[in-house]
Amino acid sequence: MSIKFNVVPRKNPRDLNAQAKYYANIVGDGKTTLADLAKYAAEMSTVSKADILAVLETTFYKIAQDIADGKIVYVGEYFTLQASGSSTGEAEEKNVTAASIKSVKAIFRPGIMIKNALKLATFQKKG
Repeated sequence: MSIKFNVVPRKNPRDLNAQAKYYANIVGDGKTTLADLAKYAAEMSTVSKADILAVLETTFYKIAQDIADGKIVYVGEYFTLQASGSSTGEAEEKNVTAASIKSVKAIFRPGIMIKNALKLATFQKKG
């Protein structure tokens, strides 16, 4: 299996009159669901799909709760998740409050296992 990409033209934002250059743009190709993960794990072990789904659901629920509590969640050598955000700037420190926060997102950092898998990935032009 390969990572798929298509080709897209992009202009130089510093010189809009310059000719566009072409770049590889990685695109998603299919999806893997929680049920797919559970089915695979059940096939690879003696544990049932229902039991694996229960464990995964519980694990991901706990991860979501801990991120919402401001914790950095380390999932072994697989990945790390944590909350991040952006806020408006204030002239004085005392004016910065929770209301200053305008957006929150999750930051995903791949661990060594995912990084190594990506190092071995191959690529295929889509289409």
